[in-house]
Amino acid sequence: MRDGTLTNLAPQWEREATLRVMTAYVAHELNHPLGTIINLANTLSRQLAKPVIKPQDIDEQIKEIKAEAMRATTIIKHLRMLTERRPVGRSVVDLVEVCQEAIDRLASLAENKMIRVRLHTCTPRTKVHGFKALLETALLNFMMNSIAALDVPMIATRRLTIRVASPNPETTVVQIFDNGCGVPEHIRDRMFEPFVTTKPEGSGLGLAIASDIIHWHRGSVSCRSRRWGTCMEMLLPCA
Repeated sequence: MRDGTLTNLAPQWEREATLRVMTAYVAHELNHPLGTIINLANTLSRQLAKPVIKPQDIDEQIKEIKAEAMRATTIIKHLRMLTERRPVGRSVVDLVEVCQEAIDRLASLAENKMIRVRLHTCTPRTKVHGFKALLETALLNFMMNSIAALDVPMIATRRLTIRVASPNPETTVVQIFDNGCGVPEHIRDRMFEPFVTTKPEGSGLGLAIASDIIHWHRGSVSCRSRRWGTCMEMLLPCA
């Protein structure tokens, strides 16, 4: 009887675990666009309180708010696709464009933290089959991990370099290098699992989400790390 009860409860535990992970995934990915919307709304309020209002400034803020709201909607749709393993909406995606757009999105944050960000393209084979917004989400999570590793007082010159290369005619790789504090050895084998983190304020989901996205695109992820300096790799089949 007891063994049968445990067997019957197993699917329930699996569903609860899946629900917990997906709830955390959605919260993690929506945090950035919602935070941006709040900041833009606050800026808009200050502009509207000025004696002289410039319509073009108001229009620009509204456009940015709409764009971030659409991004939040897209994230929810993409995460649903990811969990259902449905290859819907695939197209040819240029990884250099994905990298540049991710760099642009994090430009202000990198500047505030005095991080020098560079993009190097070392191959003409930069296109893959996939979903652009999902690939950008994966790259943003890798970059945010690097930015956190660089945000320590003892690093005088902070560098984050993204390199697009092709180790063979069938494969394109995006490498994310930083000279920040490395990944502790005791978690390197588990760093792409959900809820694994060394940061007190971290959710432990960014790398797990990135890994799921790359595997969904029939690719792989890897990490090489020392005490100072880490290289994350996103390996994807060429289009």
